[in-house]
Amino acid sequence: KNLLRCKHVKNSDMFKRYGMFIAGVIFSALGISLITKAGLGTSPITSLAFVLTFIFPHTLGTFTMMVNSVMFIIQVILLGKAFQKIQLLQLPAALLFSVCIDGWLSILSYWQTGGYVGQVLMLLLGCVFLGLGIALEVIPNVLILPGEGLVRVIAGLTGWRFGRVKTGFDMSIVASAVVVSVLVKGQVLGIREETVIAALIVGSISHFFIEKVSAALGGWIPSYTEAGDACS
Repeated sequence: KNLLRCKHVKNSDMFKRYGMFIAGVIFSALGISLITKAGLGTSPITSLAFVLTFIFPHTLGTFTMMVNSVMFIIQVILLGKAFQKIQLLQLPAALLFSVCIDGWLSILSYWQTGGYVGQVLMLLLGCVFLGLGIALEVIPNVLILPGEGLVRVIAGLTGWRFGRVKTGFDMSIVASAVVVSVLVKGQVLGIREETVIAALIVGSISHFFIEKVSAALGGWIPSYTEAGDACS
């Protein structure tokens, strides 16, 4: 009976964790879609993928999947033998993320921003959803999208705060997008004020939600240690 109870606790715990992670993926995709729909650029994490849509005839979701695959490979290289096989699931998670981006953009295609003020409001709303989505991906500590996964790896290796590494990482992606755009098209495409704004604030927003959501959940998602103690 105790073994069955232990199994139930673990299964329930993992169901909650993965459910929260999937919710985070959906919210992150919505945030990116809102930022892109605002028409003032795109989110930093998808800026390189967005620039590629001006060069090749594929969707933002398609290029997002390609860029995430590269970030995944970098994680594997940095961690080496310390890389956990469970993190291979980042790839199907990235696929879900990419599909959701294209799906949200299709839904939002009917939403009119209503001038510059409306564009800015949509940008800020997108940043909030993106920050919340990232927090919901990080808190369960099961999986993470390759972009945030690479940030977490760098933060772990350096000891720097997640939000600070996220901001620096986003700025580096924006810089690479600018370089590719200028080299291929001779001008900066898809990178505007909202890209820089998002790069500067999403990291702090995600850190804020990580602290607040974790505190609000309390014992809703027990730690692995607590789950293990319940089954000892």
